[in-house]
Amino acid sequence: MTASDGQYKLVYWAGVALGPLTWAINLQGVYVFAHFSCENTRMSGAVLSAVLAIVALAGTAISARAVRRSAGAEWTDAQGGGPRTFMAWLGVGSGVLFALVIANQLVASLMISPCLR
Repeated sequence: MTASDGQYKLVYWAGVALGPLTWAINLQGVYVFAHFSCENTRMSGAVLSAVLAIVALAGTAISARAVRRSAGAEWTDAQGGGPRTFMAWLGVGSGVLFALVIANQLVASLMISPCLR
């Protein structure tokens, strides 16, 4: 396995890794900004959530591109391309799911005042 093969295989994991990672950063970031949002501005958590939702969807797009790139190659691969394609599809689903979770947290942070403690 060459270095480029290793980097190419990481593309399949992009949606699987970026979705939960961005959600975890968003969840902790909203909690951190909640204390400061009451005093200053309410939009800091919303901006963070919007940016991280875009990052989660970028991971989804990377995994979807990996699926599309190797769609015909899995039949000619001697080692079978099933596991890599499965991980890429799992990354697509995971990225979309976590982007929706981040969007739900975005809506909640816009509707609920951070000063209600």
